[in-house]
Order: sequence, then C-alpha cells, then structure tokens
Amino acid sequence: MPNDHFSNGKKIAFTVVMFLYINLALTIFWILKPLKKSLFIGLYNGDQTFKLGSMEMLGSSAELLAKGMNLFIAFMLVVFLTLVSRLAKRQRLTYCCMGLIIAMTFCFSLQINDPSESTVWLFYWFGDLYISLMLAAFFSFLHDTVDLRNAKRLYGFIVLGAVSGGAVGSTYFRGWIEEMNNQQWLHTIIGIGVVICLLAFAAGWMAKSIPHHESKSGPNDVPKKKFNAAIEGASLVFKSRYLIAIAGIVGFYEITSEVLDYQFTAMIERFVPKKDIGSHFGTVYAIGNIAALVVQLCFSIFAAGFPKYRIHWILLALPLAVALSSLFFIIAPILFAASLLKISDSTFAYSVNQTGRETLYNPLSRQEKYVARAFVEVFIQRTGKVAALLIAFLVPMFLNTRNEAGQLETSLLGLQLLGGFTCIIVALWFYCVKIVGQKFESLECEQQQATTIALAQAQEQPSAGTT
Repeated sequence: MPNDHFSNGKKIAFTVVMFLYINLALTIFWILKPLKKSLFIGLYNGDQTFKLGSMEMLGSSAELLAKGMNLFIAFMLVVFLTLVSRLAKRQRLTYCCMGLIIAMTFCFSLQINDPSESTVWLFYWFGDLYISLMLAAFFSFLHDTVDLRNAKRLYGFIVLGAVSGGAVGSTYFRGWIEEMNNQQWLHTIIGIGVVICLLAFAAGWMAKSIPHHESKSGPNDVPKKKFNAAIEGASLVFKSRYLIAIAGIVGFYEITSEVLDYQFTAMIERFVPKKDIGSHFGTVYAIGNIAALVVQLCFSIFAAGFPKYRIHWILLALPLAVALSSLFFIIAPILFAASLLKISDSTFAYSVNQTGRETLYNPLSRQEKYVARAFVEVFIQRTGKVAALLIAFLVPMFLNTRNEAGQLETSLLGLQLLGGFTCIIVALWFYCVKIVGQKFESLECEQQQATTIALAQAQEQPSAGTT
C-alpha cells in the first residue's frame, strides 16, 4: 500500500471495508461454532453413546474423532487453495471460497432442523472447512495488498474487525438461541455471505490502484511447475527456518487449543444439563470474544501510536495466558476453571496473537504468502489438531469411569494430566516465538533499507532530468 499510489482517504476506506469483511466472516464462524458443537455434543449424551467397535464414547470423545478427520480435509484444502490461488488472486479468491460456502450452507439448511447422525457429523466438518477457507482468502488478499510499512499500523485495526465479529456473532447467538431454529440461522449465514462478496468486490476495486508490492524472491522459492500443489507449500516451508518456526507456533497453538477445548467440553458434558449446553457454550464464547475485543482495541490504539513495537512481545501473551490458566485448572478442576481455559484462549488467540501471527507473513515473497501460508495455516494447523486429539483420546480410553446410573463419565484426573502436557508444549512454543522475533526484526530492517533506497532513487531521477 505505497503512499504514492494510495491516498490517505483510500487507505482509510480500504481499511474500513476489510474491517467489515473480516467482521462478518467471523460473525458467521461464531454462529456456526456453538451451533455445530451443541448439535454434536447433544447427540451423544449419557443415554446415547457413539460406538466404535466395542468402544463406547461420549460426545466429547466422539468429537475428537470428528476433529481427527480434519487432517484429510486439510490436505484437500491445501490442494484446492494452491490450485485456485494460481488463477484467482485478491477478491476473486473470496468469490470462489464464499460461493462454495453458500452452496453448502443451502444444502444443510434443507435438513438441519431434523438432522440425521450423518448430517450432524458433516455439519461439524463444514464449520471447520468454512473458517479455513475464509481466513485463507481474507489474509491472502490482505498480505497481497498491504506492504510491511503499513502492516504493523493497520493490521491491528483490521483484526479488530475479526474480534468484534466474534463478539457480535457469539453474543447474537446467545441472545437468540431460543428464538431462532437451526434453519433460520443458516439462512442468516447465507445473507451475510452475500454481503461479504460485495465487500470483497469493493476492496478489490480500491486495490486496483495498488501495484503488487513483491518482496525479493528468496532462495527457497520454487518454480510453480516444479512441484505439484500437494507439496509445493511444504517445500517452501521446510527450506526456511523462519517458516518452520512460524509452523511451530501454529502447530503448538493448535495442540494446546484442542486440549483446552477438550477439557472445557468434557467438564460441560459432566456438569451442565443437556438443555443448558448450548446456552453455556454461547455464554463462555461471548465472554471470551468480548474480552478479546477489549484487548484488541487497546492494542490497536497502541500500535497506531507506536508502530515500532517488537513483534515477539505480543506473540508471548497467548502462551503465557494458556500456561497460567492450565496451572489453575490442575489445582482446581472445576467448571469455572475449565471455562477460564476457553476464555483465556479466546481472549488472546483471536486478538493480538492473530495480529502478530499474520504480520509475520508480510515481509515474505508472494509465493510464500499464498502457497506457504496455505500449507502452514491449513495443513500444519490440522496436523497440530490431530496430534492433540491423539493425546487427548488416551484420557477417555483408559481413565473414563461409569457413575451410579451406569453412564460413562470423564475422569477429572485425566483432564488434570492433560493440563501438565499443555505446559510442556507451551515451553516449546516460547522457543519458536524467540526465533521468529529475531528473524522478523532482521527482515523488517532489510525492507526499510530497500524502501529508503528506492525513495532516494526516485528523488534523484527528477533532479537528473532537470540538469
């Protein structure tokens, strides 16, 4: 977003449009998330269990299997995004992704009021598919349009749109859960999806005046025809220590997030009546998103005034919060502590951590922004989820018991042990933050020097013409 091509007025307008874009995209997600989760957990209560051979599982354990299938979905998404991003950039990528989402949402709306078991499972996977597609489309568009000089100043306000969308979506769901049926929720999502496409069109029109700001191709960049779509991103990532560290941050976050989510879900399953599950999910999600909104708002104001902040400090906020809340849960395994696990995750993951993580991609080449990012944020993300699920799955397999009524019951000891595992992962997470913080500062200095040289040369050319 160089200043000589983009006036301050257009810069503000572009920021507002992208703010609204990500706001509505996350509003949809936070309507989908409690909806799909309450349908799934409510399907397998103590009276009805999921059976896999001779094994019986509660909803929280069956959900681990559903999430495990995400690895295959992630592989297909990486292939899809790599192929589509070769043909569709910026707003056109949004059209492709949202068009697919709207078509699938319409199909689910025909049967969501009285869903079969298979529909509940497919709808659960659809929720994960949605957020992966739309975040990839949005941030690829953003990274391809905004240069590093403006990224640290503007990303905070744009990601504030994501956080406020989470607050709006979760609060709206919590307030209207008793008034709207499932089909009406999906019809609302379709309408919001159409608006997102219109916003993408407006942002694309404004971005026409922005020539692509391409970073120099690095030695890790590969010709597009050298690799197929499935391994092109992997090749870029594993040849760069910086990208490997980013992948580590993403992977370790997903591992801890999934463990926290399992602990939270299992405690709700054990202590909250079935009729109140959806309401409790909505309440905790709303609190977490409102807290994230406050944090992101404060950070956005700070970043606008002090754009030279050190990136690794904001990347440390989330792992520190996760470690402290996990230690509290180990000491006191109660419903309040479990809810605090989810709130601490939501407060920082969808605010400053998302801002910092996305800023890390900005100084990279265009191929790395589209292809490597898709591999990290989709495949590595889902791989981290599956790794966490394999660990968490051991808890119900070996430690679950039955209550006096003969119903399956999650072991509190097992959930406490998972808290200790989370603290170990956080230590590795800290190390990755240290690596990317040092490398990002180096890349930032290189890009600032290149910009200074380019401006000096541009000023010399008119002078040379007049002499």
